[in-house]
Amino acid sequence: MREIRFHGRGGQGAVVASELLAQAAFLDGKEPQSFPFFGVERRGAPVTAYARIDDRPIGLRTSIVAPDVVVVLDPGLLGTTPVTDGLRPGGLLLVNSARPPERLAVPPGVYRATVDATAIAVEHGLGSRTMPIVNTTVLGALARASGVVSLEALQRAIDRYVPSRPRENRAAAADGFASVRLLDAVVPPERLAVPVAPGASPTIPEGPVATVPSRSIRTAAWRTLTPEIELARCTRCNFCWKYCPDDAIELDAQGFPRIVLDSCKGCGICAAVCPPRTIAMVGLEEAA
Repeated sequence: MREIRFHGRGGQGAVVASELLAQAAFLDGKEPQSFPFFGVERRGAPVTAYARIDDRPIGLRTSIVAPDVVVVLDPGLLGTTPVTDGLRPGGLLLVNSARPPERLAVPPGVYRATVDATAIAVEHGLGSRTMPIVNTTVLGALARASGVVSLEALQRAIDRYVPSRPRENRAAAADGFASVRLLDAVVPPERLAVPVAPGASPTIPEGPVATVPSRSIRTAAWRTLTPEIELARCTRCNFCWKYCPDDAIELDAQGFPRIVLDSCKGCGICAAVCPPRTIAMVGLEEAA
């Protein structure tokens, strides 16, 4: 049995990706299973989805904590979410990224693969430039990097179950299949022990009023853009510090602001209120 875990953000199609993968596996004559896990239900928030594929009926109905494959649709999650937790030795980490696979940090014995799914999706007009829908491109890359399904079955599943722009989605899947970059595992898997499955995530306060300070609620995983401050032009007006809704800015000994990245959600308010415009919102892969 192959177990696949998808990590993405709301609006990118991670849940649909797991469902399409299951449909393609069924068309390949296998027994599939797919299901999502929702946390904070908002566009741009982290979303996890799961798929299992086997040659026999699957009796498991649990979330996947020790996957054979981890697929990351948004590279910004690499710095804010433990996407590789539980990934088995000999497993595969596939990331939507323009960077080469050797830039990925992975546990020993894990294969690495990247595909610039964002550029491919934009080229085929899937989604928008600010929120491209990359799921079919990533699935094409997954088909080649893992062999878990065939490209033919994936494109048949797109024809049947993707009502919007099926031709463009088929072309994106083919481009992902052709352009994925795969890097061998660093250490032979047979020399390694299976990692311990991660524990439960800490509970975040609920209700109309949080019971702990906002600084202690780690919301960095929500961030799609990161504020960068050009300190050489900063006037120390402290507007960014005053208006930050998450207490994610602190002042150093000289009165210059510093971003607390663990708490920053990337809302962009600091950049909007900065009088000299010294704060820029940049993508997570480009952030210093």
